[in-house]
Amino acid sequence: MDIKVLYALKQGNEDAFEAIFRKYNAKIYHFVKDALYDKILAEDITQNVFLSVWEHRKDIIPEKNFSAYLYTIAKNKVFRETEKMVLSYLYEGHIHQMNLNKEDLSTEEIINANSLREAIFQLIDKLPEARKKIFFLHFTEDLSNKEIAARLSVSEENVAQQIRRSLDYIRKHLTNYIALLGLISFL
Repeated sequence: MDIKVLYALKQGNEDAFEAIFRKYNAKIYHFVKDALYDKILAEDITQNVFLSVWEHRKDIIPEKNFSAYLYTIAKNKVFRETEKMVLSYLYEGHIHQMNLNKEDLSTEEIINANSLREAIFQLIDKLPEARKKIFFLHFTEDLSNKEIAARLSVSEENVAQQIRRSLDYIRKHLTNYIALLGLISFL
């Protein structure tokens, strides 16, 4: 990318932003779509990537690799969306196990469910990076241990162990959290 265009972007030049958007839009879109397998979601996230670029344009360092900067923003947004998907999956499973319908939940239960969702996000975020990646591939892309092992060049045994450790970690910490929520509700 031409450094002059990036300096113009830093100054709020909309034509510079348009030039950057035209150059990178399709690349970012395909990167996100390949990660999430959802065209509509990829469009939304791509728009959010460029919105973020505009909002943080003053932080851009024109001499650095702008393409890497864009892909880092996109990767982070994909991870956040993946966390939301995992959380939704876990939440839906929890509601299903309790044989509840979302419409039947009281305000207190909704608040507790939202708190639980936030707690799950925080726990997933605390996983080591490699374990988090395996966890996401397993739960969001629904890949088998063998497929994950092939994609990441690790053993199937390692993948199974990392998934088990992730789930154990989340269950252990959620058990304490759910007990605390129950105590608070009781009081």
